[in-house]
Amino acid sequence: MIKRWLKQKISEHYPNSEFDVLVPPDDKMGDYSVNLAFVLAKKNGTSPAEEGQKIVEKFKADREFTDRFGSIEFVNPGFVNFKFSEDFLRDSIKDVFTVGDEFGNSDIGKGMKVNLEFVSANPTGPLTVGNARAASYGDTLGNILKKAGYKVGKEYYINDVGVQIQKLGESIRLRMNNEDLGPDLYQGEYIKEIAKEFFDRGVRGEDIIAEAVKIMVEKAKSTMESLGVSFDEWFPESKLHESGEVKAAFEELASKGHVVEEEGAKWLKMDGDQKTVLIKSDGSTTYLMNDIAYTKNKFERGFDKAINIWGTDHHGDVPRLKAGVTALGYDANRLEILLHQLVMLKRKDEKLKISKRAGNLVLLDDLLSEVGKDAIRFFFLTRDLNTHMEFDVELAKEQSKQNPVFYIQYAFARLSSIFKKSEILNPKSDRDSRLRTGTFSEQTNIKPEILNLLKEEEELKLLRDITKFPDLVEELAENYHIHRLAQYTLDLASDFHKFYEKHRVIIEEESLRSARLILSEAVRKVLAECLELMGLSAPEKM
Repeated sequence: MIKRWLKQKISEHYPNSEFDVLVPPDDKMGDYSVNLAFVLAKKNGTSPAEEGQKIVEKFKADREFTDRFGSIEFVNPGFVNFKFSEDFLRDSIKDVFTVGDEFGNSDIGKGMKVNLEFVSANPTGPLTVGNARAASYGDTLGNILKKAGYKVGKEYYINDVGVQIQKLGESIRLRMNNEDLGPDLYQGEYIKEIAKEFFDRGVRGEDIIAEAVKIMVEKAKSTMESLGVSFDEWFPESKLHESGEVKAAFEELASKGHVVEEEGAKWLKMDGDQKTVLIKSDGSTTYLMNDIAYTKNKFERGFDKAINIWGTDHHGDVPRLKAGVTALGYDANRLEILLHQLVMLKRKDEKLKISKRAGNLVLLDDLLSEVGKDAIRFFFLTRDLNTHMEFDVELAKEQSKQNPVFYIQYAFARLSSIFKKSEILNPKSDRDSRLRTGTFSEQTNIKPEILNLLKEEEELKLLRDITKFPDLVEELAENYHIHRLAQYTLDLASDFHKFYEKHRVIIEEESLRSARLILSEAVRKVLAECLELMGLSAPEKM
């Protein structure tokens, strides 16, 4: 991990100096940039230019730096830029074959146990397109955290108690009796279907809610499976009430002096004069009280950290839950809550809104059948969680380079075709198996004199992309900016297409052919890893 190495080495030379290692917007400026000159100038009362030149001279005299970087330059107004040497790039490609599927793995997680909860939609209706954003993001984040050395438990919280569940049961009961449903109840076609099934089966009374929740959860599991998302735990909220954990969590808050009673309700005291309801005047618990008990349950199960992915409409609940968790005595930093913005589905010029209660649903299952899981997952991964987005259905169905999913998968298919045409590889053998055991590297002579033949601009660009992949994994495991993985994958595919269209791989000259096969296989392996992290398929034919 070059970025981490660079940060560590510079810190050894300049201890007690806070600086950032940045990635310039253009490779031509360098591969990494540090703002250390600004920091030292402020500390020493000098100019950034003066400090920057000293930094450059120091590191140009350090063999560890010059072995990795062919260029170390000061750039106004105060940055020092580092650019990989071509020899270092060519040598780095060996790591892809040395560690195989573990290329890009990191140990920064140090085995820390993380509970990653996402989607967790109320089981009051089928999953919609809006739920796909959290599903795509959460599943990919979990994959990245695992690759970075964390132990991750992916979890779906089933809100199977409360007002909305009661409304679900009432909606079905009224529909079974052919009675009118008020505007506050669920109106969707799925309510009619469940009511008919329950009528035919003779489901009545208190069993309606339990059976309805069971159906909704099974539908959710099926939809998530179709999207390629699997959860380690489907955790029902009712379990917290039946076990007495909600009551115990409230009593602990009260015993620590964090609860006040006003107007018949019990409130959690927060900072200043702020407070929020835990138990209503009718004795029922709020979502907040249940979430506090749920978070406590996660920590008691041995998770070091809990990450929740919620919709933006829950932004007001974030400080309340953190206050409750802190009141129980836990470090608030052990709980992270990520919010995702709303989704709009666009079909040509028509924009569709989503509403469960009005029955105005855009079902995720319907979109899956129309465009497939790969397009859904990738499109949602291309934008930062904090941005609103439109999902363009027509673009998702296109089979052209305008569709980024098609463009990326076409790159993988092209890479696969190279090896089918190659006479070096035995088509009857398991190439991937030989790659893991190193046989491929022996056959294709991964030696400096062979790799030195990779000199073209397009070849060096691919080498640079590959070398930076491990840094990307660590970066995403720390900042959760998963859209950077989607962009990296698209850039890698684009750089390969440019290489492929300008340079032949299967050529007469054996040494250059071997060098380009090594490069192509390295790109194929990294591209496959990116696709796997995002939960996308890697077709060998298109």
